[in-house]
Amino acid sequence: MDTQHPDSPPPPPSRPPPLLELDKATVRFGGLVAVNAVDLALREGELCGVIGPNGAGKTTLFNLISGVYPASAGAVRFAGRSLAGRRMHEIVALGIARTFQNIRLFGSLSVFDNVRVACNLHRATGPLHTLLRLRAFRADETAITRQVETLLDIFNLLRLRDAPAGSLPYGEQRRLEIVRCLATRPRLLLLDEPAAGMNPSEKIELIRLIREIKDRFNLTILLVEHSMRVVMDVCERIAVLDHGVKIAEGAPGQIRQDPAVIGAYLGHESARETATFPLPDGATVPPVFEVARGHASGDGNAAAPARRIKTMLTVSGLSVSYGAIAALHDVSFTIPRGAIVTLVGGNGAGKTTTLRTISGLLRARAGSIIFSDTDITRLPPHRIVDRGLCHVPEGRMIFANLTVAENLAMGAWLQTDADRVDYNREYVFDIFPRLKERLAQVAGTLSGGEQQMLAIGRALMGDPKFLMLDEPSLGIAPRLIRTIFEKIAEINRERGITILLVEQNAALALEISTHAWVLETGRIVLDGPSARLREDPRLQAAYLGG
Repeated sequence: MDTQHPDSPPPPPSRPPPLLELDKATVRFGGLVAVNAVDLALREGELCGVIGPNGAGKTTLFNLISGVYPASAGAVRFAGRSLAGRRMHEIVALGIARTFQNIRLFGSLSVFDNVRVACNLHRATGPLHTLLRLRAFRADETAITRQVETLLDIFNLLRLRDAPAGSLPYGEQRRLEIVRCLATRPRLLLLDEPAAGMNPSEKIELIRLIREIKDRFNLTILLVEHSMRVVMDVCERIAVLDHGVKIAEGAPGQIRQDPAVIGAYLGHESARETATFPLPDGATVPPVFEVARGHASGDGNAAAPARRIKTMLTVSGLSVSYGAIAALHDVSFTIPRGAIVTLVGGNGAGKTTTLRTISGLLRARAGSIIFSDTDITRLPPHRIVDRGLCHVPEGRMIFANLTVAENLAMGAWLQTDADRVDYNREYVFDIFPRLKERLAQVAGTLSGGEQQMLAIGRALMGDPKFLMLDEPSLGIAPRLIRTIFEKIAEINRERGITILLVEQNAALALEISTHAWVLETGRIVLDGPSARLREDPRLQAAYLGG
């Protein structure tokens, strides 16, 4: 018989079970493992963040919890109940609500009706009461109206109750989406990129809002967010994903200093080894870059270059918006001919937007783009390609249903010199011999690394003077990343093609390039010689806050 000494302290109270629990949760898409055996537990009242570089699996994790994707293996439990086999609306009824990375409001409905739709989840009356307009239905309608007006008033949106949701400013649309979630009476709120597109003052207001709704509505919150200033300021605990695997978990201060997290965002030393990537003969980049903002970023004590290298691209005062979302703010930089340079920065910083605007896929709201002394700011993409500027987009964007040979032929569509086309094709086969072996193979059946080779080869068939590469290592096996970057350096060295690189592996990007610009929330916050930026603590702060 167990006895307890009268002076012994009472046993500590047992901790309540987690509100949300992921146990080896896995999501597979064919052979791709997007979320890999992730363990995560949230207790009632916690505010936890999930971060990670592009392709880490963050949104897939949200889609798993909210029922968009089923688990391929492992389990997801909420309040002790398995979510396996439950439909999305059933999961919402259990008490899980979410926002989306891209706003999903009903734009043509009023502010009031957007929230009212969510209230129908807990309507007390059924279809018969509604059809006959019985007393219970009228009482239900009165209660719903009162609930909607109360929520809108709390968030200062009642004055806009009759306005179409799509007409609201971006920040108010974000607030309305959160209000609609709260109308479902959740216990767990999933916030997916709530700060996307917000300016610094709006982010400060968002931090205040998240804290307020957590306390006022007694919520547990799981937050996915690219803005490290928001995550580090508001979250009590942070989990970090990389390639679908949870690599770290802890308090914000611990995460900011964790070597594995720094490696995931800035690149691992093992990925770049010790080799250097030489530039083509005679194309040494001058130690001082003339940045359009009007200051020299290089070493002011360095000797002047023996000869001036001609400018290939000048971007001045570039501002770009997606509707109400400002993506780039007054971005300026100059790239000399024959250089490899890089844009680096955290997720959502504006890197891809910059490349898409230069290549004509997006229209600038303000600013100019001068390529080889020609203003291309308003030119359509095919005319920009015809002038020698080619873009290898993020995700490769090959024609998956065409063969390798047909994809390469598409790259040469605008070329009229048959001999030059033959020369470029042979050059592609020389640097990527694997493509020659697979000419008749359907491109969608290639490996990730082979698809990236094809995407670069297709761009080279356009006979470029200037090549933009967006995330060439994304989704590629680590053993092939080095090969791809060696080929990029070879293209620059042998053909003298100027290269602008956007790359999530910042360490590797800074190793291969001579100069870099660091983007944060659509603004250039740092620039200089790549070798110097590799050692600059402000680079880490741009990715992880601080």
